Amino acid sequence: MSEIMTIASSTWQRILRMKSVYFLILCVLILIASAYNYSVLSLDCHRELMVDVALLLNTIAAVITAISISFEIPKELREGVASTLLSKPLGRTQYLVGKLVGMIVAGLVITGLITIGYLFVFNSFFNDVNVAMFQAQLLVMASVIPMCAIALLISVLIPENLAPLFTAVAIWFSFSVTKLSNLQYVYGGILPDLNLYNIRAEASYGVPVAWSYFSLVILWGLVFAIFSTSIASMIFSQKDLK
Repeated sequence: MSEIMTIASSTWQRILRMKSVYFLILCVLILIASAYNYSVLSLDCHRELMVDVALLLNTIAAVITAISISFEIPKELREGVASTLLSKPLGRTQYLVGKLVGMIVAGLVITGLITIGYLFVFNSFFNDVNVAMFQAQLLVMASVIPMCAIALLISVLIPENLAPLFTAVAIWFSFSVTKLSNLQYVYGGILPDLNLYNIRAEASYGVPVAWSYFSLVILWGLVFAIFSTSIASMIFSQKDLK
């Protein structure tokens, strides 16, 4: 457990120490606030527009955080950063779990800061923050868990130069599972349904979802992450690392 936490803490600390992360968060909040100026173009629906923009940009932040795993793991393996730990019997599993936990924590902090900033901005303009908006942002934060699990699995399956692209495509398709499931012989149910984390319509109109749904979606994401990490660990344990 200590090895896992060491890897996890070094991962999230390295990411959260980057000044560029906070600059991008500031840019996101400025873009969210700018939606207030589109009252005329949006036919006085700038309130709903701000909700949509906030959810979209926070989701993009979660996706980018997840994709960074597919850069980080191959880079560390190539440079021999984790060679000592990987030489131990359980070292490879500990390494993968540590990287996953570290990226999830980093993603939760980044999307959490965006959520806090967005709610502050929205309340400043409209003096109204409802439960549905809060739930929608919390689900976006929770979506970091299955996204990072997808990225982890792909990073041990796909060559380094293609892993980020495949991760982005897999996440995109995971948001399109509802449509894919209607295509016969195309979708076989192998991708998680990330639309479970999308309650954009409810947030826009202030209709909260049941907290039981909220809890089950988060639980589903944790189960998927455990399953995906287990598969990744089995594949990684058979790899011949230089």
